[in-house]
Amino acid sequence: PQEFMEIKKTKKDIETALNKALTTIDKHKRTTYKPITKTVEKQFNTNSKFGGLPYLRNENDWPICPNCKQHKQLFLQLEMEKLPVKPQNGLLQLFYCTTEKPHCESALEAYFPFSEAITCRKVEVNGDSATIQIDTQAIFEEKIITTWEASDDFPHSEELYDLKVELEDEVEEIIYTEELRPTLQGDKLFGFPYWVQSIEYPNDRETGTRMELLFQIDSEDNLPYMFGDVGVGHITQSPDNENELTFAWACH
Repeated sequence: PQEFMEIKKTKKDIETALNKALTTIDKHKRTTYKPITKTVEKQFNTNSKFGGLPYLRNENDWPICPNCKQHKQLFLQLEMEKLPVKPQNGLLQLFYCTTEKPHCESALEAYFPFSEAITCRKVEVNGDSATIQIDTQAIFEEKIITTWEASDDFPHSEELYDLKVELEDEVEEIIYTEELRPTLQGDKLFGFPYWVQSIEYPNDRETGTRMELLFQIDSEDNLPYMFGDVGVGHITQSPDNENELTFAWACH
């Protein structure tokens, strides 16, 4: 009977600790927004989209990879004024070199922030897009973002340590085995990064301030592209300067 009481007490203690931990984690909850997309014909325009053709300010505006001298793929374009929250001015564009011969991703270390294989920028929209002749067969299909689906998002386990949230081993196992407070994977706007390895926020190159998640791009979600071994990429932005943007990814 005494042994039974000790086991029962231990289970009750774990339940109490679990509820306390969940309450603490909930204090850090954020809202993230999943993009709902539709495949359309490729067009040069300002639509929020994955892949396809970008808005071009002029005929020389499509970024060229310095290694292979080819146009970089448009991965993401966002009309910042139309974001569901925290609207900004301008049009965000992420271009990424996917050339394999030569393998620019490796040569230019595209997994690190501020790589030359990547162009992550905000541009001002001034009239209709310029158009250029390009082999559209080499361009990813175009998926416009039609709406955003809001969800709760919670800190990744790596992020919890950074936030000084300490969890007992049994409690941590329950939370992550049962996915009680998950960090959402997949493509998403804002929320918490899903870190594949450790926390890897880059810093603003001028102020040194840690940059913040703007958009997460997962392997083979809305883009037909895999980052290394099922990696996850993140567009981050400096809180000191809206134009200080970059993209980096990590894999298993």
